[in-house]
Amino acid sequence: MLYCNNIIRFPLLMKKNRITLALLLLLLSAPLSAASLKLFTSVLPIASLVSLVGGERVSVEALVTAGHDPVTYDPQPSQLQRLGEADLYFTSGLPFEKVWMGKIRALNPRMKIIDLRQNLPVDAEDGTDSDQHESHPHGHGHGHGHGHGHEGGDPHVWTSPANIDVILALIAEELTANDPHGADYYQGNLQAAQQRFRQVDRRAVEVLPVIESPYFLVFHPAWGYLASEYGLVQVVIEMDGKEPGPRRLAELIEMAGQKGIGKIFVQPQFDQRIAAVIADAIDAKLVVVDPLSDDLVQSLNDFLDAMQVLE
Repeated sequence: MLYCNNIIRFPLLMKKNRITLALLLLLLSAPLSAASLKLFTSVLPIASLVSLVGGERVSVEALVTAGHDPVTYDPQPSQLQRLGEADLYFTSGLPFEKVWMGKIRALNPRMKIIDLRQNLPVDAEDGTDSDQHESHPHGHGHGHGHGHGHEGGDPHVWTSPANIDVILALIAEELTANDPHGADYYQGNLQAAQQRFRQVDRRAVEVLPVIESPYFLVFHPAWGYLASEYGLVQVVIEMDGKEPGPRRLAELIEMAGQKGIGKIFVQPQFDQRIAAVIADAIDAKLVVVDPLSDDLVQSLNDFLDAMQVLE
């Protein structure tokens, strides 16, 4: 009878061992897939770049959520609370960040703040019509010096494939420095992400040289980096957050007619009424392309699609 009892108990013991082993393996593997770094960014497009590199090893949150205007944004109390627990913050110098950066630093002194502009060409934003920024000559491509010359400049650093390539590398460098065990993982994600945007660059090189005019009209000056990279010129309706007066409006209408501009780029976050007035005056169409989208590849391709049929 004792022999029979041992035979009966043996399968139960094996089953318990298998369960214990499975639980042990689960516990051992959990840290590998769990987010190890808590990260914050200013806007969704930057958060998307961080996510492409960080993958499952990071948690990323953008302060400015979908549909909100970064120019007038104030962080929510709940966001400030989570910021107090963050490891890294990636900034591009948006207006609200300049206002809040001191408070953010005081809130979490241990959190490292990385300026994504630090490795970019100093004058990469010079793609705006020179009549609007006379102090800046037009740039074509990235054959410029590097440095920290972006204070007060265009914060939309993510609207150029060349910039994105540099930004992705900086993100990978910072994540690796703060999570050395994920170095190979980050490097693999970096290479995959860079390939996606290099494909966009190859398409831009094919599409943009054959358009009739390098000029394009925008309500908010978000595409200066892209314009500089490919020899385009953005003509801006809104300047320094202000709508144009009657005189400037007349100048814009005249310029748009002279340059043969048939479309006006607008963002879903901004009032489109002034742009609509100009569109009616020059028989142009409004094109909504969102540079604050969390899908940058799609946004850049949407821009190229619109430029292809600009004539």
